[in-house]
Amino acid sequence: MPAPYTGQCLCGAVALSISSEPVAVFSCLCEHCSKGAGGTHQVIAKFATKDVQITDTGAAIRQYTLTDTTSGNVKEKSFCGTCGCTLWTIPGAAKGVYHLVRTAILDGGLHLQPGSEIFVKNRPAWAKAVDGVPQFDGMRN
Repeated sequence: MPAPYTGQCLCGAVALSISSEPVAVFSCLCEHCSKGAGGTHQVIAKFATKDVQITDTGAAIRQYTLTDTTSGNVKEKSFCGTCGCTLWTIPGAAKGVYHLVRTAILDGGLHLQPGSEIFVKNRPAWAKAVDGVPQFDGMRN
């Protein structure tokens, strides 16, 4: 699935268009992503912020800043205030250079396969790893 990418939240109040390929696609099993997903993990595509165009009809985007991170750097999670859909994270360490977009909100985004998995130490015993990709107990180094 080549760029450009488009997507939206459940209710359509927040839409995005991305003109580039992701820098990386990974599965995150950290506590924050698991809680945000309501499941074991989230699949995330890392895009350059400069290539992400956001349309917010009705000022629906809400942010929540997390300070209790493993790295010690804050991260800002964005979600739709209307439908509650998790949208993206902006990691503080990246200084706004990257948007970590949830692949599930992209049209056809579930075809983007993770190239690595992080925080696999949190994986439940019943959940399988993605075959053939690097596995990291915590953040990727």
